[in-house]
Amino acid sequence: MRHGPSLGDLGVRIRSLNTAPITRDEYAGYYWSWGGSFILHPDVLEFFEHTFGVKTNYRGYFRHGQCVGAVGIWGPYIAGDRNALRAFKLTDQVDFGFPVLYLPIAPGHNCTVLYRAGFLLNHQRQRIAGAVFTGTKRMSILKQIPDELPNGKRRFLREERRFERLGGTSRDIKDFRSEEIISIYEELFFLRWKRKPHAIGALKRTLDRLHPYLFGRVLWLKDRPVAIQINYRSETSRTICIDYINGGMDKSVNGVSAGSLLSYINGRDACAQARNSGKQLIYSYGTSNADYKDLWCHRIARGFTGFWIP
Repeated sequence: MRHGPSLGDLGVRIRSLNTAPITRDEYAGYYWSWGGSFILHPDVLEFFEHTFGVKTNYRGYFRHGQCVGAVGIWGPYIAGDRNALRAFKLTDQVDFGFPVLYLPIAPGHNCTVLYRAGFLLNHQRQRIAGAVFTGTKRMSILKQIPDELPNGKRRFLREERRFERLGGTSRDIKDFRSEEIISIYEELFFLRWKRKPHAIGALKRTLDRLHPYLFGRVLWLKDRPVAIQINYRSETSRTICIDYINGGMDKSVNGVSAGSLLSYINGRDACAQARNSGKQLIYSYGTSNADYKDLWCHRIARGFTGFWIP
């Protein structure tokens, strides 16, 4: 069992003064009703507890006796925040990239969040009192695809048709078993980066529990895979949240950039799902640390909270 800061610590008690305990089931209900990012999904938090022994405590923010916001915590941290993953020594054991935090907060309300976090999303700036958004740290959040690709839309349509003429198809990643996904991902990741994927040894136990939350297509050319991405997706009554972790591709496909084409297809499909359902889409490519992300994403400020409390 992994040990970390507990609710008996002074700092945690201070951070919790404006909250009250809620149950896991109550948190799950608020998450579904108000929205939330993938890393905050109750099943994902349960995965961390069952796999790594990191127990989540659930806290609610109340107004006039009614809960208006909910949060899962690991000691002084918002559960799942990259800083929390680092503090509990999980970043080398599992790969969830740099997941964004979109908290379950009721519409029309704001909550003063005192727990530590460094990846709060600018979309909730007005709903999280106490957070600081400096603008110097940013996340890459998907544009509207294809509407915000005025110069690239025709290019990717041509590439998609060319790929199909070559015998290319796309298949839902959830149609593959965990072992198949890992084999494809490891091979194509090595072709792209000339190294193994981060924490590949832990991917099977992650996929075995979180397989239903995978999102995206696998590009297949005749008898072989040529592009794959590891995306995790959660959906609530208000939001569709996707974290793109990493991907692999075969650069030898003649006349087609398989990796870019897959980004286009996955982005287009996600935007269509959100548009058709009337839900807010938050599709994160992680931190804004690479120029290629600017083709697909807007640079959105991320916020910090709670680091000034002991």
